[in-house]
Amino acid sequence: MTSYVTDPKLIKQFLNNPSMNDQEGIAFAYATDPEMLAKLIPAPLKLAAPIVMGYVVHMGKPSFGAPYLEQTLYALVSYQDKMMGAYPFELLLHGPGAEAAMVAGREGAGIPKKLADKIELTRMGDTAHAAVRRHGQELLAVDWAAGDINDLSFLPQFAQMMPLNKPVENTSFFFDYDVEQAEDGSNHFANVQLVATQMTSVTSSLEPGKLTLKLNSTEDDPLGELKVLKPLGAGWYHFDTSVMHQTVKLADVDADAIAPYLITGRYDQGILKPQATSYQI
Repeated sequence: MTSYVTDPKLIKQFLNNPSMNDQEGIAFAYATDPEMLAKLIPAPLKLAAPIVMGYVVHMGKPSFGAPYLEQTLYALVSYQDKMMGAYPFELLLHGPGAEAAMVAGREGAGIPKKLADKIELTRMGDTAHAAVRRHGQELLAVDWAAGDINDLSFLPQFAQMMPLNKPVENTSFFFDYDVEQAEDGSNHFANVQLVATQMTSVTSSLEPGKLTLKLNSTEDDPLGELKVLKPLGAGWYHFDTSVMHQTVKLADVDADAIAPYLITGRYDQGILKPQATSYQI
């Protein structure tokens, strides 16, 4: 039987090579306002392209809990003009394993994860639909239809990201931090570090198709800020394996300078102004 004192022999298994295997769903990309997007990228990261990427997927066999659904929107960025990767603005999770995945990601690497009310992902033949709801509002609705992508010039880049049956290493950037309370009762961010998580994934299938996407904003989740100017395309894909095998500390970051970028993806506005709290029971 489990105890509040864990067997030391089991500790070595704690988040050991966390994996999101048997991952399937819709990946997509669209062009957005470059000036707006650049303002949302904190230093020392730099925007690499005026494109937002995203996915809505079913995590079928995570190594740290039960299956769950996950949605994200992220930008393509660079660090010191050498290291390229993703900078996620938000990740929303739903399902039996969502809480375990949220806690592991936020505590392990500062990943901006929150729980959704509901995420739907369905496929019927050559079409698929996904929707994300939180606090009673639909934040995202995405449709995929098999065939040509919206912008054929983007196809080589899209396919290059997910070559079939080959291990591909991907990097994502996050800001890890502590929250410390001062003598006057106030809390503040401290010990902020830019970290890079490195994942190796194997894509077993990728079916290109047309993207239809609608984003909405609420007080707590301003997805609509990442406005869709031009859909580039979408794909229904499957990862056999996807393993986070290393988290690298890149740089110390000034806590006051980075604080405005740390709130919205991780916390609701009630943590700043209780009168903004929105919920359903």
